[in-house]
Amino acid sequence: MAEIRVAVIGIGNVGATFVQGVDYYSNAKNTVGLWHQKVAGFRPSNIKLVSAFDINPSKAGKSLAQVAAESPAKYHQVKDSKVTVSPGIVLDSYDGKASTTSAADFTRTLEDSEPDVVLNLISSGMDKTSVEYARAALKAGAAFVNATPAKIANSALAAKFAQMRLVLAGDDLLSQLGGTAFHKGIIDFMVERGVHVSKSYQLDVGGSEETKKTMDERIKMLKRGMKTSSIGLEAPYRFESVAGTTEYTDFLGDSRNSYYWMSSDGFLGAKIIMDLTLRTSDGANAGNVLLDVARATKAKGNVKKVAESINAYGFKNPPKKAKIRQAYAGFVDMFC
Repeated sequence: MAEIRVAVIGIGNVGATFVQGVDYYSNAKNTVGLWHQKVAGFRPSNIKLVSAFDINPSKAGKSLAQVAAESPAKYHQVKDSKVTVSPGIVLDSYDGKASTTSAADFTRTLEDSEPDVVLNLISSGMDKTSVEYARAALKAGAAFVNATPAKIANSALAAKFAQMRLVLAGDDLLSQLGGTAFHKGIIDFMVERGVHVSKSYQLDVGGSEETKKTMDERIKMLKRGMKTSSIGLEAPYRFESVAGTTEYTDFLGDSRNSYYWMSSDGFLGAKIIMDLTLRTSDGANAGNVLLDVARATKAKGNVKKVAESINAYGFKNPPKKAKIRQAYAGFVDMFC
């Protein structure tokens, strides 16, 4: 089986956990926690990390294994890696020091690594930067996976990727059992059981750099709109719903606490109220989805249909929206 050459942009908690997961599931007999052993015929061992990029001066210049080992999200010791983390680019406003290079030099470095797929795992709010990374991936002849809320899969770039028979996937990653996926699943189950949902809310509190970035009012409202719209798909009628990140708490680190309240009507209008708390880790919650999506981009077949299935399965704001159960069934039917 051919290898899948992967470039990772942004080695934060999510990126570091993905790197650890690829190494662990490529070498361990224990597959506990691995969602799908095969996707499009590929196993985790078929993934080869060929390049990595980050603008953090404490990461650029170090080996990928060392950066993963220094991450707060530490689950597995990655074996020595020949990949060195290279500087990224910044086209948006950015607070603090950054280790950067020009867009042209970044593209050359990316092309030299000959990736099949590029994972964009940078923080929310870097929209211009994300678009430039997508353009670089296109020049390198690689598929592009956008885990940020930047509008890329829903942009004119999609047609250019399609012309090159390359998958463009995004926008805004839907974690395996994160706040939005869990919320969607609960609403879906309630509707299936004949309960009429009237109101729901989801409030997220986290300690990751991504959560900190989301405190910006523009980003907060953008992500809230995406989450709320995605959750609303699960019922065949309108109901009052709000979902979004409300607070950054540094000591939570990679952890996220999601608080849910849901009100619904049962038989004879009897009230059913749920008040729930879900505690998860952002990096680990993203790992399986990224692993699945990266492998699916190499599937044979109609590129448009492949991209549609990946987008519906792994992202909150796909061009063609679908309910969580339908999206999952479609993905498994096509790739697993």
